[in-house]
Amino acid sequence: MSRLKIFAIYVGLDFLIIAGVLWAAFAQRWPASQFLIPAIVLFALNGLWLIILTIKNTPPGGGGLGY
Repeated sequence: MSRLKIFAIYVGLDFLIIAGVLWAAFAQRWPASQFLIPAIVLFALNGLWLIILTIKNTPPGGGGLGY
């Protein structure tokens, strides 16, 4: 999977999390304590997924940093 595809999936998942938070806050009128902690956990897991897949798909030997 290319880095661009990985990043596009990451951004798409972030937008889905944000949409879920907005839906819970405004459409369902849930208290913030019910959706903010799960949203923070989902953002953290999404970031961890991005890091793992980026490292996994980086070729050995510097990764194109110019060294």
